[in-house]
This record gives sequence, C-alpha cells and structure tokens, in this order.
Amino acid sequence: MRLRLAPGERVIVKTRAHRRVLTRPALGFLAVVALTAFALGWLSRDGLPAPVAEALPLLRAVVPVAAAVLLLAWSVGPLLRWSRTWTVLTNRRVVIRRGAGGSSQWEIPLVLVRAIHVRQSVLQRGAGAGTLLLETANGRATLRDMPGVHRLRELVLDAMEALPRPTVFDGVELDVEPRGDWTGHG
Repeated sequence: MRLRLAPGERVIVKTRAHRRVLTRPALGFLAVVALTAFALGWLSRDGLPAPVAEALPLLRAVVPVAAAVLLLAWSVGPLLRWSRTWTVLTNRRVVIRRGAGGSSQWEIPLVLVRAIHVRQSVLQRGAGAGTLLLETANGRATLRDMPGVHRLRELVLDAMEALPRPTVFDGVELDVEPRGDWTGHG
C-alpha cells in the first residue's frame, strides 16, 4: 500500500533501518544450522548410551523441528520485521509504517518537532548509522539504526525550515499571509 500524500506534500526520503540490525539474526541462523548439524551427526554415530539409543527415532524428529522453530524466532521473524518497516520523510511529516501493506502507521508532523538529537554508538558510527531522536510537544520519538543519520537529520531540519510559518501579532498566531505592501494597499 502506498503512502497517501496531502496536496502539495512530497516524499523526501524513504528508508528502513540500517542492514546492520540483521547481524544478530544472521549469526543466530548460522548457530542454529551448525548446532543442528552437530546434533544430527552425533545422533547418527555408533555407541550411543542406551537411553539415547532407545529415544533415537524421537530425537531425530525433534531436533529438526526445534531447529525450525528457533530459525523462525531468531532469523526469519526479525528479517520480516526489518523488510516490512519503512521510515518516510515528507516535506510535512515523518511516517513510520510497519507490517504487511503498512498495517500500522505512526506519524509525527514536523510542526510538532522542537529538537533533533543524534546518538551513535561506536559500532553505529563505524557503519554510518545512528539513532535519531525527535523531541516533540508530546514526548520523544526514537528512530533507531537509521542509515546516514547525520544526512537524515539535515533533511529533517531542511524540511522543517521550509514549513510555512504563521504570522504572529501581539502573541496571537494569524493563519493569514499578509497581502500587499506594508501600508495595507494592494
């Protein structure tokens, strides 16, 4: 499902979390495959203890099933979450979409953003990723493991600068843009 844009709204950046977040799922995949191969190899050898030899048909069925469950939990699930989560910056808002077809959507209008911070660990810095913190009137929004976090921060700041500003008169915001010259004549 595509992001619905308001008239005059345009997409500046569409991105997802840095691929470094897939390191743990990849290592989990390798560990589960290696341990499964070792366990099945150990179960196929001669001279197994008597209780293990009696349960051998059950163990040969349980080990691959347990491995499949662990692969789904540790590798496939995180990969699917990563591939189905998008962060979109438009000239008016930041949108985080999660799930198949964007079933969950979270929006932050740029007019509510009061401060922007970047946090980077040593590993994030090496990968060019980081966490972007957007402080709003309602609290803090955290965008973790964003690629090119400093460039993304600049793009958010540029989009915020380009927002139309209401006219303020005596502490009251007026939504009307002044027309004509300073004397009020056309």
